[in-house]
Amino acid sequence: MPKTISIASGAMRALLSTSGARLLSLHYDNQPVILSADPEQHPGWFDVYPGALIGPVANRIRAGHVPLSGTTYQMVCNENDVTALHSGPNGLDVREWQIDAQTEHSVRLHHHLDDGDMGLPGKRHITVSFALDDAALTLDIKATTTTPTPMSIAHHPYWRLGNARDHKLQVSADHYLPTDADNVPTGTIASVDGTALDHRTARQLDAATDHNLCTATAPVTQPRAVATLTGTDGLRMVVETTEPGLQVYSGAHLPDLQRTDVAPFAGIALEPQGWPDAPNNPSFPNVIATPETPYHQITRYVFDRAT
Repeated sequence: MPKTISIASGAMRALLSTSGARLLSLHYDNQPVILSADPEQHPGWFDVYPGALIGPVANRIRAGHVPLSGTTYQMVCNENDVTALHSGPNGLDVREWQIDAQTEHSVRLHHHLDDGDMGLPGKRHITVSFALDDAALTLDIKATTTTPTPMSIAHHPYWRLGNARDHKLQVSADHYLPTDADNVPTGTIASVDGTALDHRTARQLDAATDHNLCTATAPVTQPRAVATLTGTDGLRMVVETTEPGLQVYSGAHLPDLQRTDVAPFAGIALEPQGWPDAPNNPSFPNVIATPETPYHQITRYVFDRAT
């Protein structure tokens, strides 16, 4: 059975689950900042990945095909039978994780994937730690593998800082990845100039936004600020990450759950990750982990109130 874990520090408190290494709720200064719902009352809520750790390959893989070292590996296509979304129907978000260590303000979880699990090579050991300080949540995600394998993990909460329709988002990205009818990157890297995806200055989200904004051309070793989300009452969240991409999703297709705050556009997803479908696009930043170069992501969500 899944276990729930409570951690707290200063103005921050969080509730997590070992099912999907999932952030069930997060509060800053007693204000909820992510969408939440009871999955027993709303069984379809977890179908949209709220708060879960997504992977081992987040986002979409065209036809589920992963070419690697002369072999094409086949992932399960779970979206319209044409793409593997978030590693298929049996991804990390539905796995039971084990608790390694816990303190009042942090917890570390792990999960092991066997060679061939989700259609991908390598025995993979993945750990994630969630740690709170007075005004921030930090995720530290690591993965080792016995053979080269794609690894691009994302954290998938739906952020809601007051009235989500009035959010303003700033992202330090000059380029984005255009997508086709299946929402898979075309391979082109396009300028945000003159598009609804130009968030270099804070603006509200366009309803059709579900795109990767290119915040760097490779991962970095230390997290740097890539985005700022501001709510109507001055509540602000800065996203700091080591990852080169930020998937921004407007929440257009969120379910309408009675007696909850969950509804279309009620929250937005900001998902630091590698660029989507990178294994099929050699010009994208590399997402292949190896025994010599294990995977490591650090992402921080830092809160304050604008003055």
